[in-house]
Amino acid sequence: MISTVYNYYLSTYAKQNVSKSDTHKKSELKDIYKRMVKTSRKSPLYKIENTEGVQKYAIDLKETARAMKNIASSLSDSDDPTAGFNKKKATSTNPRIATVNYIGESTLSEVEGEEKAPDLSLYVKNVASPQINVGKFLVQEELDFAPGTYSFDISVGDYAYEFQFNVTKSDTNRGIQDKLVRLINRSNIGAKASLDMNMNAETAMKMTSDATGNVGYRELIFMVSHDNNSDTKDAVKYLGLDNVMEKPTNAHFVINGIEKDTVSNTFTVEGKYEITLAGASVTEDDIAHIGLKPDFDTIMENVSDLINVYNNMVDLAIEKADGSYDAGKLHRDVSSMAKMHKNELDAAGFTVEKDGHIKIDEALIIQSANEGTLADNLQKLNSFKNSMVKRADNISINPMVYVDKKLIAYPHPVKNYPNPYVTSRYSGMMFSTVV
Repeated sequence: MISTVYNYYLSTYAKQNVSKSDTHKKSELKDIYKRMVKTSRKSPLYKIENTEGVQKYAIDLKETARAMKNIASSLSDSDDPTAGFNKKKATSTNPRIATVNYIGESTLSEVEGEEKAPDLSLYVKNVASPQINVGKFLVQEELDFAPGTYSFDISVGDYAYEFQFNVTKSDTNRGIQDKLVRLINRSNIGAKASLDMNMNAETAMKMTSDATGNVGYRELIFMVSHDNNSDTKDAVKYLGLDNVMEKPTNAHFVINGIEKDTVSNTFTVEGKYEITLAGASVTEDDIAHIGLKPDFDTIMENVSDLINVYNNMVDLAIEKADGSYDAGKLHRDVSSMAKMHKNELDAAGFTVEKDGHIKIDEALIIQSANEGTLADNLQKLNSFKNSMVKRADNISINPMVYVDKKLIAYPHPVKNYPNPYVTSRYSGMMFSTVV
């Protein structure tokens, strides 16, 4: 029977992700053991019908309780009880000139004394640009190269790359250009090649640097040349790839009244924001204001996860109500959490139904967000979340309390030998056919 139950566990729950709540310190494990001892000392001696259905039900209980605790714990913060819900995100009022990501702590709570992300005002004079070289325009179907072996060198920073190619009488200018574009792009040297076409349908090779800007001591990002000591023919004079059409430029912008420049269009500010410049300001009033605002999508996702995992436990209790289980007790214990906090939940936009299920009134939550009362409502939900953690802990310690059993003997009123291994057998879900 143990193999059947083990296979049920593997197929149903083993593929679930392990969260940080599934890891424990020594002190936490000792506390669990002490609770098992205490439970065992006060528990009567029961006889449980050791059937496959009971064992699967115990596993369902255990894993649903674990999921309930993990979700609730992931939304907890020792400093700010609602921090797990009340996430914020960085926003730009003008994404045409700048976009932003928050790179500080993942939970952006407004704890007293916590360093907050600053509000920024950004005016962009110009964005950083790459270096662009455009070669000679050649007639596509003709051949300006004499047959032979050609080469050219591309220097990118401190690195130099040599490219060689052969030309035959059957080649065309366009065929050679296409071949070199593919060769350069496959080499991943820090510059990309492409073809430009003019009004006469002539084509020229174009090279654009991956990087932008210049660091002052180096005017160009890459250079194209030919080694005169090489035995190969000079491809540069035929292709004209050493022709610099646009030099790289730095980004220039004004942030909170301070003028700055960077070689890249992406930069960080105070270790809080990662800003990416998208375009220049059109007028002096064309400014992007950058700051934090509540991330309503994340808030709703976290709230939904919490309510859904609670409803899953209610569903389990209702589903098993007609079996050899004490699912009525499970249903009463679980639904009592919602009923105990019913007034608070109803006021916060969460409807507690008669069977214990909870429905989310998203319209009411949106209204509270617009009215600035969302934090108060999340605080009310936090009390319910704490009750869920306690209930999940109790179920994990002894899930068999929700299974029908026959009372054999009451515990001694004064002295009772604690046997934590009886409880741990069910807590760890290790079953055998030994009675």
